[in-house]
Amino acid sequence: MTTPPLAPPDDDWRECPHCGLFSRLPHIQPGMVAECPRCDQTLWRMRRATLNFPLACSLAAGLFYLFALIAPMLEVDAYGRFSLARIETGPLRLVEAGWGLVGALVFAVTLVLPGLKLAITLTTLLGLKFHLPKRWLRGIFRYYAPITPWAMIDVYLLGFLVAYTRLAGMFSVRLDTALYALIGLMLAMAAADAGLDQEIVWRALDQPDKTAPSAQAGGLISCDACGQVSNGETGDLCRRCDAPLFTRKPASISRAWAYTIAAACLYIPANLYPFMDLTSLAHTQSYTIMGGIVELADVGLWPLAALVLFASIAIPLLKLLGMGYMLLATQFCSGHMLQGRTKAYRIIDFIGRWSMIDVFMVSILIALVHFGQFANVRANVGAICFAAVVVLTMFAVNAFDPRLMWDNDQEPEA
Repeated sequence: MTTPPLAPPDDDWRECPHCGLFSRLPHIQPGMVAECPRCDQTLWRMRRATLNFPLACSLAAGLFYLFALIAPMLEVDAYGRFSLARIETGPLRLVEAGWGLVGALVFAVTLVLPGLKLAITLTTLLGLKFHLPKRWLRGIFRYYAPITPWAMIDVYLLGFLVAYTRLAGMFSVRLDTALYALIGLMLAMAAADAGLDQEIVWRALDQPDKTAPSAQAGGLISCDACGQVSNGETGDLCRRCDAPLFTRKPASISRAWAYTIAAACLYIPANLYPFMDLTSLAHTQSYTIMGGIVELADVGLWPLAALVLFASIAIPLLKLLGMGYMLLATQFCSGHMLQGRTKAYRIIDFIGRWSMIDVFMVSILIALVHFGQFANVRANVGAICFAAVVVLTMFAVNAFDPRLMWDNDQEPEA
């Protein structure tokens, strides 16, 4: 394990979340970046904008979110019949069809968690502006970072693009207000994320009268929620945000292996079994993930076919192989290619959520195409297997502590 500094920490000390190196943050100016000297992980990217900019973007995102909730998103005319869908229609139809877990997942990542993320951002920034109790705000804001990867409006819109190309080839489709609201919501949330400096927020939420740590208070330990370095031991509470402290994620290897193995077992049926069934004029055809990709390529939509191939086939497989390699190397105490393995971890962590494209596509098709024997779309067992693969691989990445890889590279203490 990385040897921490002997001096008591202050607000400028940070432990790198990817390699475990303790280092002091330099005095940087807005627009500059402080990186870990060992693995190049960004420790602080100081934003140029004040907190007023992300607050304004979040307020705009809140208005777009409300429009997306109350307005229709798509309308379809087919065979003399009319179908209208809102953003919640797809998840509800999945639940009605007996695929409750998939419906709940889509509902959570497209409606509940984006709304919760907005609520956390607005509550924290408005609370700072109107001097609400900081203890409450610290307890709220510490959930901002864990929720962010699960707010998938951007991925949902890519899934909509794939679904729209399929619908437009069969029916008359009209875009409605909620779709434009979702695009505005995605842009506003992206701008708020780009302008929000989490380090500045945490410093604004800090306790001005907190007791400084002492060298006798225990070893140095960093908070996974706010990054504060304190003297303490596993099980203590962070002196800034009150989150539980751990030197390394509890049972990291065993939990990551469990999620990875479960995802690997489901990856095969997710690709072998039909993803959805499409009925057209009393003729039903089942589509696997690869079958849908081939169909997109056959009609000349090569960019979309490549996108779905990469997101639905390549990314889950690369995540499984990458996680397996990192876990084996860590368990065998290998110190080789630490820089490369750390970069691979960052890539796997970043790309995992984009595999939800196909799940969102099916939810949109189910919401709109329900014309009985004339045209109908139903989810099949491949959809729930694939959704489980995506969620389990994200859990595996979150459970794995990359600092364990670097612990194997340290010289034993005398």
